[in-house]
Amino acid sequence: MDNHGSMDRTEIERLRIELAESRTALAELRERVDDAQRLANMGDYDWHIVTDKNSWSDQLYRIYGHEPGSFNASYERFLSMVHPDDRDTVTEMHRQAYQQGGSWQVTERIVRPDGEVRHLATNGVVVTDDNGNPIRMRGTCVDITERVSAERESEELAASLREWQVRRRQAFEINDNVVQGISAAVLALQLDDLEGAESYLERTLKAARRMMGDLLLDRGDEAPEPGLLVRSAPVSPELDDAGVLAPTPSIVGTRVLIADDYSDMRRLLRVQLERAGVEVVGEAGDGAETVARAAELAPDVILMDLAMPVKDGLQALPEIRAVAPGATVIVLSGFASSLLEEKALAAGATRFLEKGVGMDVVGAIEALALVR
Repeated sequence: MDNHGSMDRTEIERLRIELAESRTALAELRERVDDAQRLANMGDYDWHIVTDKNSWSDQLYRIYGHEPGSFNASYERFLSMVHPDDRDTVTEMHRQAYQQGGSWQVTERIVRPDGEVRHLATNGVVVTDDNGNPIRMRGTCVDITERVSAERESEELAASLREWQVRRRQAFEINDNVVQGISAAVLALQLDDLEGAESYLERTLKAARRMMGDLLLDRGDEAPEPGLLVRSAPVSPELDDAGVLAPTPSIVGTRVLIADDYSDMRRLLRVQLERAGVEVVGEAGDGAETVARAAELAPDVILMDLAMPVKDGLQALPEIRAVAPGATVIVLSGFASSLLEEKALAAGATRFLEKGVGMDVVGAIEALALVR
């Protein structure tokens, strides 16, 4: 600097070089920060609350699916990109931060322009003026979508493993308690040991009912509520007519509706009842159809399963009472009476019969006829 206080050319050149070097260093620093944020899939923001001007890093724009610097991320614009189900949580978090100050963090979802949903771990801090008024909010956002997906896949894998273990246990129980018992009954029949076959079948049915009850109550629940026994589809295996029971004592004039999603059960019941002189006026394969047929046919007796498609028996019973008040409902169920009989009777059934060796449908209808 000369005697007049002016900088000479040498000083000006030195300052010019220092300024250029500072700009280069700043550009390099920004590039390094941008590279680091790219690698970490993280962005930062600095929102000036009063002016609603929000400075986003380039990577934050990319995380949101936009070109860097393509718009000012005003608060309204920012909220429009937050997943609709998360907006209330985010705005409430910000409201509390304004009131209390300090830092905060939240996990949120955003929706990119192409519809892709991303998961972000966002944190921030509220900066206040000397009077404690919020003036800025700044922080970082980390894209954790891959981590969330990996955790979800891990949870699904663990759930699948647990389900496989349950099915494996059930398979062993079916083999030990059902297949073995049926096999023993078949061998007894081949040896003309009818009493032994009946004993094996009765024990097998008891074991099967116990398994069914354990599966329904494995979480400590009470007896199944209406709707829990709705089947996904009717059971309709193709079987021949072998094994139809011999004729039973006649019951003449009783009009019966058979409701069961197991087509062979309906067929065998029809044969048994018609041989006994009962008039089978119709059949139904699900709970909703049972209600409709009851209203249409006004039968004297309805033989109804509980576990059926569309609507289970516990749901159908009150509706049957309303549309066919003169009909008597006899429930035929594979579930143990100790599990469901009380609920079935409370819903409007008159009798509860367990399906199996001891099931006497004709006898139950005869008993009803005696009290009429």
